[in-house]
Amino acid sequence: MNVAAKTKLTLLTIACFLFLSFPASARYAAIVIDADSGRVVHEVEATHRWYPASLTKVMTIYMTFSALQAGNLHLNDTLIVSEHASRQPSSKLGLRKGQAINVEQAILAVTTRSANDAAVVLAETLGGSERNFASMMTQQAHSMGMYNSSFQNASGLPDEGQISSARDLALLSAALIRNFPQYYGYFSAREFAYKGRVLPNTNRILKTYPDADGLKTGFTCGSGYNLIASAKRDGHRLIGVLLGAHSSAERFKQMANLLDLGFEKSHAGALGMPVSQISDANFEPPPFQLSSNRCAGSAEQMGADIGSHDQEAIHIKPGKSSKSSSTRAGKAKTKTVASRASSSNWAVLLGDHSRKADADSDLKRASSILGASANSGQPQVVKIKLKGRSVWRTEWIRLEKSQARSFCKKLRTKGRNCTLLPG
Repeated sequence: MNVAAKTKLTLLTIACFLFLSFPASARYAAIVIDADSGRVVHEVEATHRWYPASLTKVMTIYMTFSALQAGNLHLNDTLIVSEHASRQPSSKLGLRKGQAINVEQAILAVTTRSANDAAVVLAETLGGSERNFASMMTQQAHSMGMYNSSFQNASGLPDEGQISSARDLALLSAALIRNFPQYYGYFSAREFAYKGRVLPNTNRILKTYPDADGLKTGFTCGSGYNLIASAKRDGHRLIGVLLGAHSSAERFKQMANLLDLGFEKSHAGALGMPVSQISDANFEPPPFQLSSNRCAGSAEQMGADIGSHDQEAIHIKPGKSSKSSSTRAGKAKTKTVASRASSSNWAVLLGDHSRKADADSDLKRASSILGASANSGQPQVVKIKLKGRSVWRTEWIRLEKSQARSFCKKLRTKGRNCTLLPG
């Protein structure tokens, strides 16, 4: 074999290695932040869009705490369970239509048992309907800077429009602890006594990690096994978010590693940029973490925050991060400056369709709702691959931030789904 042929073969081998070494979507997403300063200690794909599953309920409870603090709701207020709430799939408390439950019981059912029926009871109390409450959740999220988040329900049950990111969930968790210290203890409860039963908290990090004092687990087939945890050591609090583990055991083990790594780096002063300043132009849809053959079944099975299955492991090694937080922060800051320089880079995702004709009609209906605002930016229908199949996506690109937010506000008032995609 001559030199030219050997060189070509070598280059081909390298190209194949590179192709096989980097998956098209994130293996998992994670972030650790310093709760007091809001600065990033460690992150991996923190802005990658993800299905939050039952981590959604942190926002549901945030809004419940807000109503309590404002005096619009009281812990001993009696709530009546609707038929819609009673029909929620697992995880649930088993509430029946017409049954009474007080606010404090509903909160504990959500924070300890991840009860979908209790979450809907709270949602309907605060929003009149779960659908309206989901719009309120999205508005609240965006007002807090959670621009990658969009909510369609109060529980986190499977919905392609139910989206967040590790960064956004860290922002939310920090705000909850900061704004409602008098209520945060509900996330620390080890058990929930209800109707003669003592129900243990499903969040095992409270038992397995000595410094942990909350927050929340989540699981659907799309999201994988998710976890938010907060831990306080020597008066210093960290918040960790892990998305996409392939088993319940893996999420707790790797969260412990994340927190250990976080405390080691924070004690060394290795803090990065504020979490609120992390920006990313990644418009990829969330990955679907668990294979369909392992997750085939009812909506109840897909939504249940239970079970454990082993698959390829996540390896987070304390003290041996591949990139320092300060290095990632520097790159993120450069990216942020670049995105600000191109402010007309926001987009609005309207939906995906199996037929182009349906996508065209969807875009036309959206234009009608938007009226004169439709003259801004550039509407388009694009063909993409999603979960192995071709779909037609309707979206509006090249918008200013204010235009994009105005678009979604108008569309949601008419009951339309709308997802903001930051530039």
